[in-house]
Amino acid sequence: MGLVTGGLVLGGATTFLCNFGGELVRRGLPAQVLSFAKENPLAADFKRLNVPVFWQDDRRVIFEDRMRAVLQELRRFRPTAVVSCLGAISFEVLRYLPAGVFRAGMVQSHDPGVYAGLRPYAAQLDLMVGVSQVIEETLKAMPDFARVPIRCLPYGVPMPEKAAPPSSAPGAPLRILYLGRLVQEQKRVRLFPQIHEQLKSSGIPFHWTIAGEGPEKGYLQSALRSSSPAQTLSFPGTILYADVPRLLAAHDVFLLASDYEGLPLSLLEAMGYGLVPVVSDLASGIGEVVDETSGRRVAPDNTPGYAEAIIWLHAHRDEMSRLSRNAQARVRREFSVGAMTDRWLAALPPPPPAKANWPESWSISAPLGSEGQLRFSLPARILRRWLIKSRF
Repeated sequence: MGLVTGGLVLGGATTFLCNFGGELVRRGLPAQVLSFAKENPLAADFKRLNVPVFWQDDRRVIFEDRMRAVLQELRRFRPTAVVSCLGAISFEVLRYLPAGVFRAGMVQSHDPGVYAGLRPYAAQLDLMVGVSQVIEETLKAMPDFARVPIRCLPYGVPMPEKAAPPSSAPGAPLRILYLGRLVQEQKRVRLFPQIHEQLKSSGIPFHWTIAGEGPEKGYLQSALRSSSPAQTLSFPGTILYADVPRLLAAHDVFLLASDYEGLPLSLLEAMGYGLVPVVSDLASGIGEVVDETSGRRVAPDNTPGYAEAIIWLHAHRDEMSRLSRNAQARVRREFSVGAMTDRWLAALPPPPPAKANWPESWSISAPLGSEGQLRFSLPARILRRWLIKSRF
């Protein structure tokens, strides 16, 4: 199976590729990840799981040449199915695949901009996958995809052998975790100072770990200050994927204040380790995983509600333990890597009896939906190659 992505940026889409590709390889099924960008923060994890990664340098190679290189690598690999995982550029690959190769696409974020960018590729798809029921329903309601089979195939995450229960001692500091990109768009990390002030005013003891990198890190470090030894913060920076289990095992509560999501992988990972989620009540995969028996959902416009939920958990340790057990059981039952891979294999057709006839070369045209057709003319292509070479 060929798993194509616009880039391997740190986040849920890349983690999905690592988990899914690793499980396919473990089962003896050939899999390869192909990226249109050089960045790969999980390179060591892909290597540990024996998942080959082919990438192109987006800073040094123009779009057409990267597309041709990815297609040539696919021809060498000869997959029977190709899945476009992230970004319109990964869907562009589907236009050039030979007959007999199954073409699937993924939508991993319930975001109008994502849906709009993928509309032109409906005719290229044999299957469109949403990672949540809300995404599936949204795709089915779009006339563009009326002739495309739509399936909901939720994420899956590695399961710990045994997760430590949250701290049940009434006076123990509550250990809170945010794990993700430190950005305002989508993740709304600029709400953290207000949440922090409420937690401090409540007087409860806590340690809040804000793990990750992003443009808002400097702002958060200056805006969030520990006021007493009983109310502390830490910013450990980038967490290697191999170290995520250790981080999760050291916390009690998982905080996510996003204003839109698909199905956050970090949420599933945290619940799998027994962390109690305090998360935005979004029309997305969050509501399909977290309910009143496993966590606390907060209306996105109710900023004080995040701190109030955390304070309530601190005061009700027995209830927090019950929510923790339910959260872990739900993820273990429905959202393991094995369950996810089983769903994918059931959704894909068996390999065709005859191998696809791959061409020797491709003529790469302008991306579907692009307005700057002149940019992809031969003279412009030559100029863009020259500009890149002169820059390095």
